[in-house]
Amino acid sequence: MLQNVKVTSPQVRQEREFEHAKLRGDVEILRSYGEEHPDEWTDLHFENEPTVRLVALVAGPHRDLHERALLKLVNYPNQLVVRETKYSRRELDEMRQTARQMSEFHNHKFLSVGTGHGQLQIQLQPDQERLAATLLDKFGDAVDLKVGAFPYPMPPESNSEVVRRPNISNSQISLITEDNVDVALLEPLEIISGRTGRGVLVFINRGRNEVVLNTNGWLTARVVDPLTGEVVGGFVGMQAMPLIRFSMPPGETVTVPVSVGTASFKRSLGYLVPPGEWMIDVTVKVNDVGDRRIPLQSITITPSS
Repeated sequence: MLQNVKVTSPQVRQEREFEHAKLRGDVEILRSYGEEHPDEWTDLHFENEPTVRLVALVAGPHRDLHERALLKLVNYPNQLVVRETKYSRRELDEMRQTARQMSEFHNHKFLSVGTGHGQLQIQLQPDQERLAATLLDKFGDAVDLKVGAFPYPMPPESNSEVVRRPNISNSQISLITEDNVDVALLEPLEIISGRTGRGVLVFINRGRNEVVLNTNGWLTARVVDPLTGEVVGGFVGMQAMPLIRFSMPPGETVTVPVSVGTASFKRSLGYLVPPGEWMIDVTVKVNDVGDRRIPLQSITITPSS
């Protein structure tokens, strides 16, 4: 008798990894083909749904010609899709260079600039709506823009809650105070809306055993609504991830920098967490113990000048 077998997530990941590895030879074939056709080649990427396959993007009116040629070259033609797009990789690279030459890029208003899926992809600091409008006017439909955590322009509400927003009251992570470690901000923390601010957390080991905090040199906080416990904002962008440990023997104190971003994760707030009184939530990895949360700390977000 046949029975339904539930496929677990690890099994799905293993199958996808196998398919990706199988298609590596075809990836190199497609990249070489793209180098031979720089005026019409755009991009190459994997799609995992509904099945694993390679997607080649080509610009211009000759999609059918490229498709026929590529299907003859690859080892797994049934796992190749060729789609037409508007801009070639060469055109997109020229646009990327134009963006990187802007003064705002050198003034760190950009979080990232790249190309992918047939478009110029730009992510800006959360307070850069005006710059986003300028870029949209300059590049038109060639650019895929994000301001902070959300697309620009802001899409309809049903499509725009792109950031998962947990509620602190539902957290399964224990407080570090349960391990006899007290923690508080060294001094009151004020941050300008749209900016990333830095403060200092003071940890005091009240227990009998050494406590070691594993960090990347600082801790990263999330902004929490003090009335609902909902996470409403935080840091967006890239971070360096070196392993830097802070050790606390029994009775000792350590100070650890904390970074607080103010990009909104909630559509109704817009792109920025607005000025007001908020809380921050921080998760820290304790060596040989696991994740621990610090008690919520009060912060003030102030208007931009």
